[in-house]
This record gives sequence, structure tokens and C-alpha cells, in this order.
Amino acid sequence: MMVFCLDFGNSQLKYAWVEADRIVDFGILNQVNIDSIIQICQNKQIDSIILSSVIDVPSELIFALKVLAPLHQLSSTSLTHVDYAQYDKSTLGVDRLAIAEGAQILYPTSNHLSICLGTCITYNWIENGYFKGGAISPGLMMRTKSMHDYTAHLPVISPQMHFPLLGQSTTSNLLAGTMSGILLEVKGYITELRKLDPYVVIILCGGDAPYFTSQLIGWDIQFEPDLIWKGLAGLARLN
Repeated sequence: MMVFCLDFGNSQLKYAWVEADRIVDFGILNQVNIDSIIQICQNKQIDSIILSSVIDVPSELIFALKVLAPLHQLSSTSLTHVDYAQYDKSTLGVDRLAIAEGAQILYPTSNHLSICLGTCITYNWIENGYFKGGAISPGLMMRTKSMHDYTAHLPVISPQMHFPLLGQSTTSNLLAGTMSGILLEVKGYITELRKLDPYVVIILCGGDAPYFTSQLIGWDIQFEPDLIWKGLAGLARLN
């Protein structure tokens, strides 16, 4: 079954082709319009389409997708493998529903915490198949940009693979505050949750995750860059 997955986030419009949990192809759209969708669907066999969007999608695009193949728009009413009896599912963004689903599909018999480093950093804790809770904090670019926007002299910095714990200049101080700050936050959540469950599986995903994976060697972290696609494909099949 070939599933065409669309993930429209706050900062990027992404798509992927998933067949039997294998990512066949993926990419980024420049804008939300029918022509761009039609172009990437040329000569493709599509069995199902799933759309996860945190932004408004034009009704004409929805109609065009329905013409291409059966379409499921991910929402709080979608069927899921994760049980939300202990959490108000309607308050979760669709991106977090997809990430939680992907984590549950990959680790169905384990308790797990999925950490997505994207526009925002999100934490999803699932125990015995139940969504127990989570957290949201500003993401990497949100932190760097806001410090520039809300001050008179602080520059915008670029993320780096190697960064200091404490800096010795304005730029290195900003790197320390953002990059090391996020790393310490992530390590803090992992440490505290492992006090509750020493065997919890920790999953890292999201566009900014590669900046931090090398800093988490020895922390027993599962890096799953395709987590959201696996979740979306699973939801498409279930719905």
C-alpha cells in the first residue's frame, strides 16, 4: 500500500511516499497549491493520502487531493493505536498525534518518551499504550530569532554541530544559551522520567535533532528521523 503523506507545519511543507513502513521518497514544497501537488504525484501509484496540517489548507486543494486518492485529514477524531482515555486528545496538535502514533507503532510493548526538536520542542509520554502527558517549549530557531527580535544588539546566530557549555563572546554565549540550553533541557526530561520508569524508551526526532544526537551518545537514545512519516502511514491505514 503506497501512502502519500503530507505534513504541513509552521515552518515547512513536507511530503513523503511510504510503502510498507519504508520511506520511498520525500521532499519539501515551496507553497501550498494544487499545481505543486500534481507535479510531485505524476507517474505515482497512490493508494491512500493522509494530510496532517497545523495551518489552514485551501478547500480547493482538499478537493484535488480527494480526486487523486482516498484522503484522510488527521484530526482529534481520527482512530489511533494510542489510547487517549487519560488525556484530552482534542488539545493535541495533529503533528503530535502523528509522532505519538509513530512511537507506538515502533515500540508497542514499551513505555516511551518521544522528543521532537522542531519549530517547538514537544515531549510525548506514553505508558502502557496510554498517552500520559507531555510538554512544549520553544524550538532552536524560535529561541535564536526571539533573542534578536526582542533586544537592540543581540545578533541572530546559526546553529552549529559543536557548541560550548559556556561562551566567551556574545556569539558563543548565544550558542551556549540556545544549543547547550536545549541539550540540558532534553537531558533533564530524560533524567526525571527515568526516575519514574528506568526502562522507558527515549525517541528523538525532528529537523533539529541531528544537532544533538552526537551529544547524547551513551544516553541510550533511539534516533528516528522518519518517526512522523511512519506514524502518518500507520494512521492512514487505520483510518
